Amino acid sequence: MLTQSPAAPKPVWCRNHHDLGPSGKLGYVDYVSVPDSGGFVLVDLPNAPDATGIVRWARKILKDGATNLARSVTYSYGILGMKVSGASAGISADPKVRNDSVAAFVANVSEALGDRRVFLDAAKGVSADDLAPLRDADTRSAMCFDASVVGSLADEGVLAAAAWAHGPLDGARVSIDGSSPDEIRLARAAVATGATVVAIGSRQRTEGFDSDALDTLAASVGNTDIDPPGDPVDDGLHTQADLALVGAKTNSVDHHRMAQIAAPIVVPYARLAVTTRALAVAQRADRRVLPDFVTVAGPLLAQWPDDGADLESLRAEARNRITEALASLPGGDDGLVLEACYAAEAFLSTWQDELPFGRPI
Repeated sequence: MLTQSPAAPKPVWCRNHHDLGPSGKLGYVDYVSVPDSGGFVLVDLPNAPDATGIVRWARKILKDGATNLARSVTYSYGILGMKVSGASAGISADPKVRNDSVAAFVANVSEALGDRRVFLDAAKGVSADDLAPLRDADTRSAMCFDASVVGSLADEGVLAAAAWAHGPLDGARVSIDGSSPDEIRLARAAVATGATVVAIGSRQRTEGFDSDALDTLAASVGNTDIDPPGDPVDDGLHTQADLALVGAKTNSVDHHRMAQIAAPIVVPYARLAVTTRALAVAQRADRRVLPDFVTVAGPLLAQWPDDGADLESLRAEARNRITEALASLPGGDDGLVLEACYAAEAFLSTWQDELPFGRPI
């Protein structure tokens, strides 16, 4: 753990080794503890000029999971050809002191980081308002703080990847892992391409969820007076479809679930959605799984966009960059995920003396 002498005004960053977690993929990472908060910030590449990532609060945030998240972001930047590191932060605190812990993290994180440029966004348990005091020192574009921009770029990237793997989505049958507001937004974007969303979360609708059905589904959440459309099923990913979009939670698709997915193409819409064992199952079944750190990379383009960029130009850039990254992969026996790792590592090797230990799979 980072230690700081009372006489030293700045923290001393150290290379710290974590024991292998359940995934067996963790290695050396840099992290700093944030005083009085129960929090930490982890940065993947120690000499990167900038790093970005998320902040999460829970009763217990594990550094192993944070390492994997940071590594995934690093590989996204690598596939985009950007010299930026992934980062991840966590605040471990009892719910009774959650507000005080988050406030202490925000108040102390800048001093704890010293001259490191690490830019953090709110995730589980933390709101954008909580992090508002950090924005004055944030050099990123205001567009990356606009939820509608981030959501649009996320959907654009995922659906561009899906179209690369499947061909035009007009008429394609799609199943979606969950039914949160973000997933309903993704479903709307898929429908706008001409795709037929035949399952979303635990609801199945043979004729597809059109805009009205998605409105009703959204309104039914938490409202027992509204019947959700479609038929209840144990798992919507068992529905016959051309594409399965996955990512309702971390490790959403394990090896057991992968064996039951009906679609021949699996496209993650969230990081670390597919386990390593699930990838092995998919490869044996000749099921194509796209690399999540590529499919979810779209929103990163809103952070330092070119002068004059707007939402439409960023959507086009996300679509083109993600399609080009996938099209550049050789499509050999190693599978798309490993091939994308090799491509990201090729760029990382142009500006890093050594690669980070462990891949985000």
